[in-house]
Amino acid sequence: MPLQAGYRVECLQGLEAVRSYLPMWEELSQAASEPNVFYAPWGLLPALEHLAGDRRVELLFLWRETGTAGPVLDGLVPLRVSGCALLPIARLYRHRYCFSVVPLVRAGRERAVLDALLGWLQAQRRRYPLLLLRDLPAEGPLAEALREALAASGRQFFEGLHSERALLQLGSDAEHYLERNFSARRLKEYRRLGRRLGELGELRIRRLQAGDEDLEAWLEAFVALEAKGWKGRLQSALGSRAETRRYFEAVVRGAHARGQLLMLELSLDGRPLAMRCDFLAPPGAFAFKIAYDEEFARFSPGVLLELEAIRVLHELKAQGLHWVDSCSAPDDQTSNRLWMERKRLGTFKLSSGTLLADLWISFYPHAKRLKDWLKRGKELGCLTLVASSATEEVMPVLVLAGL
Repeated sequence: MPLQAGYRVECLQGLEAVRSYLPMWEELSQAASEPNVFYAPWGLLPALEHLAGDRRVELLFLWRETGTAGPVLDGLVPLRVSGCALLPIARLYRHRYCFSVVPLVRAGRERAVLDALLGWLQAQRRRYPLLLLRDLPAEGPLAEALREALAASGRQFFEGLHSERALLQLGSDAEHYLERNFSARRLKEYRRLGRRLGELGELRIRRLQAGDEDLEAWLEAFVALEAKGWKGRLQSALGSRAETRRYFEAVVRGAHARGQLLMLELSLDGRPLAMRCDFLAPPGAFAFKIAYDEEFARFSPGVLLELEAIRVLHELKAQGLHWVDSCSAPDDQTSNRLWMERKRLGTFKLSSGTLLADLWISFYPHAKRLKDWLKRGKELGCLTLVASSATEEVMPVLVLAGL
């Protein structure tokens, strides 16, 4: 494979093909410009093993050639190819438990890696005519480098679909954060609920410690607690399917083995009422999963544990932690009420250089306006067409075909 801007790009599929790269991949995940535990080897490999199914996932390794010192891994981009045969679309790989799709790019090498990636895509434009980068951070070094690289390449691209989700930006201390972001009345109410709950028995908050031999008991308790609630009734809990449970256990064990796991439990007389699982990747962290006992919903045990988590996370500032991604939906009311800051997300759609892909990008803004018009018409009861997410991809092709 010819070098692209000083980089060799290697495209691999399958778990066995990447086994020999695990040490370099681990090192890259620790040195990434923007951390992403879901693309670290301990986060991504269990997903490929248990959740990918028959989806074709391709891992792009970007190696910087350094001469006699040997190649250095500066980038990892997991892609999944879908769409119609006329115009395949490559997109960042995501599964239902993947809450960040930021490629792993070594800090300080953002522009160089993205220049190499764009050059490689152009060389492979027949295979990857379109690249969809959905829900990337709209701010930060990676977003800035991507805009610069796209502008310099002269590539056809579209940026839009900005959204926001809750973010915890750690302050000077937990109490100051709570007083700044919550009214005195709300804090008083949560303290009252905690006291009332404590009147029913021994109320205890535990944190799983590094090296704790009891990890398996914590895993069992979390799966059981989540299964008792609405997710269990809808068969969407982690324990509802064997493959999702295996994935959960594998990633939690991987995080725990590396000291990147934060698990908290609120219990009453030894009975778990709420549990929380976070993944640490300083300077950031990711709020992965939370579960609570709905029988005690009137005491808001989930919120009580969230408030305790804010205190624990502030204690981790000494270890270089500065922010926590809620990993929640933009309209999640609980996260938006408890966490005051926001993480802006954007989407980039870009052409690799084929004529059809260039036309797709050119027509996309017009097709998007048409889709929005159809959606508004449906909401007003004037149209029966459904403006689904598939329409976003197919509509420009229909426009190009004259349909």
